[in-house]
This record gives sequence, C-alpha cells and structure tokens, in this order.
Amino acid sequence: MKRRMKGKKLSGFVIAVIVLLLAVSQSSAHNLWLGLDHYDQKVGDTAKVFLYLAHSLPFADPGRPERMKDFFCLAPSGKKMDFELKKYDPESFFNEVGVGLNMRKEGTYLAVAAMEPVFVSVTPEGRKRKSKKELPDAISCRHVEFFAKAIFYAGKPGGSSYKTILGHTIEMIPQKDPCLLKSGDYLPLKVLFKGKSLAGEFVYATYVGFSTREEYPFAARTDTDGIVNIRITQPGIWWVKIPLKKVRKDKSECDVDQYAAILTFEVK
Repeated sequence: MKRRMKGKKLSGFVIAVIVLLLAVSQSSAHNLWLGLDHYDQKVGDTAKVFLYLAHSLPFADPGRPERMKDFFCLAPSGKKMDFELKKYDPESFFNEVGVGLNMRKEGTYLAVAAMEPVFVSVTPEGRKRKSKKELPDAISCRHVEFFAKAIFYAGKPGGSSYKTILGHTIEMIPQKDPCLLKSGDYLPLKVLFKGKSLAGEFVYATYVGFSTREEYPFAARTDTDGIVNIRITQPGIWWVKIPLKKVRKDKSECDVDQYAAILTFEVK
C-alpha cells in the first residue's frame, strides 16, 4: 500500500511539473487575437468584434483594425463581409473599440485578422521597425507575422465557413464546427505553414478563467499530417495558439522569422 501511495504521489508530482512547464512555455510572447461580445447571437443582431494585441487573456490592449492587412468576416455561405470601421468621435463619452457586424443569416461565421508583416530590430537606441539592412547598427532583428480567427454563430451553427483555407502563412483549420462542441469533446485542427501540413509543432490551448497570464492547461504536437486534437475540458471561451519560429541561415536582413495564429470560440 505504501509503495502504491508513493507511486501516486510521484505521478502527481510529475503531472504538476509538466503543467508548470506548459504554463511558462509561452509567457513572454506577444499575441494578436479576436474576441466577441457574444459568440452566440440571434439572427438579425449586431455582433461586436474586438481586436487585441497584447500578452494577457482576457485582459488586453485593443488593437487597431485599420492597421491590419486583412480584417473581414465570412458568412455561413462563405460570402466575404468587410467590416465597416467607425471614425473616432471626440464628442462621445464612449471609446468604441468593437466593430459591428450584422448577423443577417443563420449559421456559423468566421472573423479574420492578419497584421501587416513587420521587421522589429533591437538597436542601441531601442526597438525600431526596420530590417538590419536599413539599420547597420542593429543588434538583432525579427520578422513578425500574426494571424487571428474567431468562430461564432447566429441562431444555430451551420455552414462550412469555419473550415475555409485562407492562405495565411501559418493557419489552423478546424475539422469540425467548434460551435457544436461540448465539454469532453475533442476539436481536431489541421495546421498549415505556407500551404503545407506542419508536423511536430506544439499547439497550445486555454480558456477564459484558467489564468490571467499566458498559461496553458493543454499542449500537444501536431502529427505527420499536421493534425492535433484539442481536448475540451470545460465550457467557456477557448483560445488556441500555434507559435512558430524559424532561424534564418542568411542573417544579413533579419535573424528570425516569427509566426503565430490564434483561434477563439465558445463551448456551451
């Protein structure tokens, strides 16, 4: 009995260490993601879509949609819907950071954001958005591309927009509608990098309420086909991330290419 108890204690300790390692593995990364006021809308309602660019979840600084390379939504039919950005009103008491979207059709919607690729160099004077070729005194440089998706619905989930391949440099494509998931289900995701299956890379997942830091209760590597199965452990808003770094052989322009894609959805 004592041996069994010691074994159980050791197993618990190992699990705790693994969870701790997962929790700290992405703690220093910047993130771009999309959120909704409600992921379940009524047909005819106006959804509010929010863009964030920061570290923490769910508390973060709003991003600027007008600075995005792509910022649009796909209706359940697959029709592209551009967001109408509001101009800042200096007379208003509200700082409206959410972008409205009329949910005219029943089904599952896909909101999309992609930032303009940018070089970020560290110099003796601080960080600058230029490559090493433009900054001879640059100490280091990284090239950054971030992408975000949010999946939500009006009335009842339906349609196939959620699995549309957009052609992003790095991309996660759900193999089933996340809006139909329940606690205990698995969400299969296919990860593509430059249009090809990305094997052997970690995908991280968390949910609102788990932590206000970038800590993850789930992490798993993609298989040889770029597939990873996310275990949905409880209801709530879920946040899934695939980060990727590629060190350049030729460092004359930049040292590292940094990519990330984040998907959010709600489980009832």
